[in-house]
Amino acid sequence: MSQDTKDRIKHLLVQSVLKNMKAADIIDDSSLIDLGVGLDSVATLELVVALEEEFQVSIDEGEITPEILESVNCIEAFLSGKS
Repeated sequence: MSQDTKDRIKHLLVQSVLKNMKAADIIDDSSLIDLGVGLDSVATLELVVALEEEFQVSIDEGEITPEILESVNCIEAFLSGKS
């Protein structure tokens, strides 16, 4: 995966859970929780659905952990293992 992938993830984050931020303001290894992502069940579901649609992957409920959604880098690493 590439920086383009990380940029796509950031765009999805802004669209789904970080609506008051700009994608350019999200640092790849910043904790999303520290940025104000309170990934409750609804926000998590929105983000997972957006990731599935954007990257054409299937993410099982059992795969969704706080560690995977910790940062853009973590999401990108998880997705790279899916392709």
